[in-house]
Parts: sequence; structure tokens; C-alpha cells
Amino acid sequence: MRDDGRNDREESLDSSVWQVVDRLVETAPRLSDLRNHGIDLFAARLWRAQGRDVPAALVDEERRIAVLTLGAPTVLRRAREAYDGTIVLLKGPEVASLYPDQALRRFRDLDLLVDDVEEAYHALIRAGFEPIGDPDIYVGIHHLRPLWVPGLPVPIELHSRPKWIDHVPAPPVRELFAAAVESRVGVDGVLTLPPAHHAVTLAAHSWAHEPLRRLRDILDVAAMLAEGNRREADSIAGRWGIQRLWRTTVRAVDAVLHGDSVPWTLRVWARNLPRARERTVLESHLERWLSNFAVLPPGRALVELSLVVGNEIRPEAGETWAQKLARTRTAVRNAYVRRSEHDEELERGEGL
Repeated sequence: MRDDGRNDREESLDSSVWQVVDRLVETAPRLSDLRNHGIDLFAARLWRAQGRDVPAALVDEERRIAVLTLGAPTVLRRAREAYDGTIVLLKGPEVASLYPDQALRRFRDLDLLVDDVEEAYHALIRAGFEPIGDPDIYVGIHHLRPLWVPGLPVPIELHSRPKWIDHVPAPPVRELFAAAVESRVGVDGVLTLPPAHHAVTLAAHSWAHEPLRRLRDILDVAAMLAEGNRREADSIAGRWGIQRLWRTTVRAVDAVLHGDSVPWTLRVWARNLPRARERTVLESHLERWLSNFAVLPPGRALVELSLVVGNEIRPEAGETWAQKLARTRTAVRNAYVRRSEHDEELERGEGL
């Protein structure tokens, strides 16, 4: 361990982790698994270097991400010119700047944390941005309805706070603004979080979507943490009340990317991570039942387990008991099937 809190593995990230990603690409069962994990663009790069054919759909995806990557600074400048308050760029191109090639890390939009979300929204509207998407799904969440500039396919989401896990309040926005530094994207006046803060924020954001959901999120945390200080990140996670979540994420990073011992999470419900494949139906159920034991005290995790199981054994709204039992039989039959394939079967009405 160095005096500044960084260790040798963090300093060697560029020379080792990306080789691990290439090995995961080579051993992944399907291209669809790589896309599920957000590392299919690494496959395109590797296969092209090996002289192998790259599927047309993957080439199209490379072009789409290249357009987003090139267009992001222009859209950020437009936003900066329109709004004179604080703008902090989260995720997206900020993390991509730490990849071997920015175009290897896909993103869909620009996540901007601002000090006055309503004022920023109206300022961008006045500057020619237009709202997109169904307005009903953005009520009461952490960001407003997305905006875009017609002709520039890079939407913006204006955040009042970071996306965060249930049971724990998001960190004070004033603390994030006070810590903010200049963004790597290179647009004057656009800030970002320091690496240690950003790494912890990325871990919480990923977990809020689905615990240990994909390899790209693990890579994002590793890449950002390599730029920062692990002891500082540990302290930040403790101050924000997510020590267990952070430690669980770091153990997954160390196991998958650095060859450390495999934690129980990766042996039970997150087995899809080291195998670079999509989560199965059984693993998805195990994640919902058991993931809280990785981030909450045992007693509280037991309470959450009882609530989750209670919700799962009852029919959904508008569903009869007969339909519920048929859906359960299908889930048992498809226990080792990829979740997306199972969901498609349910949508087609097969097995019900």
C-alpha cells in the first residue's frame, strides 16, 4: 500500500484490467451476454484486431456510440451557455474518459446534477432544448423529464440528487457541489465529482438499479477508484451510510478484475458476473431474496426478506391465483434460463 492510500493494483489498472475484460469477452457464452453486461464494444475491438468478422449490428452500435461521444461536448456547451448555475456531470462520458477508448463505454444521455433543477430546466427550454419521453414516468423521481436539442442525439437529464438506494438518504447535494472539480470532458464551467466521491456514487447508482447487475458497472467503479484514493472512498461511503454496499462492491471488483478470493455474493446470486453471462431466473430470485444481507444489518435484512417473499407469493395487481400459479410453474421450469428469455416467454403467453 502506498502512503497516499492507493495500492499497486490501482496503479496497474490500465495494463491489467482491460486484459481481463478481453478474457471475459473470449469466454462469454453469447454476444447477447456481452451486451447485457455492457462490454460488447470491447468484443468488436478484440474481434477486429484478431481479423474476425464483426456483426453488422455491433458495427452499427459502435457508430451510434461514436456519435454520442463526439456530440456530448457540444451539448454540454449549449447547456453551460444556457444555465449559469452549478453543473456537475455524473457517469457517462466522464467515466468513459478513463477507458482505453472513450467509444468503448456506451451511454444514452448526459446526467447533470444542478443546484436549481427547475430554473435549469426552464433555462434550457428557452435556449432551444425540447422535452422528450413520457412525462408521467418522471414524476417524483431524482431527475426531470429528459431534454434534447433537435439534430443532436444526446439527451440531457437534469438531476436534483443522485439516484440512490432505498433505506438510506442520498448524500447532501451541497457536499457534492462543495467537492466538485473540473470535468475531464473539457467544457469550461462543467464540473464533476472527485474520483473517490464518484466511485462511491457509481456503486450506489448501480445498486439502486439492481445489485451487482453487470460488468460495466464494476469496470466503472474500478476505473474511477484507480484515479482516487481507496481509503478516502471508504471514509466517504461510511459518512454516507453505505459502508456495506461499498465493501460488497469493492470485493466484487477485486474478485472479478484482480483475481482475489470470490465473495459469497459471486458464489450465490451474482455468479453471472465472473462468467460474463446474463443472470438466470433463479439468480434473479436469489438476488431479490438475499442481496440485502450484503448491505444491511442481519436483522433488518431479515425483515426485508420477509417483505420481498410476501410480495412474491401473492398475485400481482389484476392477476388471478390461477395465473400466478401458472407463472410460478414457468419460473421453476426456467430456473436456469436467462431472465430475458424467460420474460419474453411470459410476454408471449407461453406456459401460462
